[in-house]
Amino acid sequence: MEISSEGERKFFCGQFDLSYTGRYHWRFNGSSILPERTQIHRNEFVFLSGANAIRNQLPGEYECCVREDLGNACYSRMIVVQNRTDNHNVDMTNSTLLLAEEGHTYYIRMHDVKRIEGVKCTLDGVNVDYFKYPFLSRETKKAVPYHLKIENIERGGEVKCNLRLHKKEVVEKVFDVRLLGGFVSSSALFSFYPNLIFSVIFCFLFRCL
Repeated sequence: MEISSEGERKFFCGQFDLSYTGRYHWRFNGSSILPERTQIHRNEFVFLSGANAIRNQLPGEYECCVREDLGNACYSRMIVVQNRTDNHNVDMTNSTLLLAEEGHTYYIRMHDVKRIEGVKCTLDGVNVDYFKYPFLSRETKKAVPYHLKIENIERGGEVKCNLRLHKKEVVEKVFDVRLLGGFVSSSALFSFYPNLIFSVIFCFLFRCL
């Protein structure tokens, strides 16, 4: 799989002559609706550089079928994507730095408190929807081990959180998130995204499209 300098991964439908005028039919799990952060350019399917952060939405079957000039014959190529999502439990009660892997999910304990009513956080001063309280509202009366869920982390920065305790008391926690590494190397053949497993299937099919 080709890797661009911007970190994009490209899956090619086939090595056709540039003069080929046939149609390329791309499908994701049998549907023409493709996942976010992907693009198609005729015979190539592109996983954009930001796709790693939402990798749990990408598993499935990606298929390209090229219809030949006569009949319903087509050349078909498929890539199957599987995901092993990584979750991490982190105690940051005495820490102000979170070293994180892009696309992973983190459950964070921020203070030595047993019960909170909710949490509100910003990343570099901006509210982000993947920073969440990790439990249902009815569970706030129970002792909870973690206070913040960062789902499919996309970028680093300064995090400021306000934890609402009982009797309207608010406790603040400030820490930095620093992303580790990221995918930049093309040395490994199947090193598309961390913990994504790829298999490629080639076939010649005769079917009605």
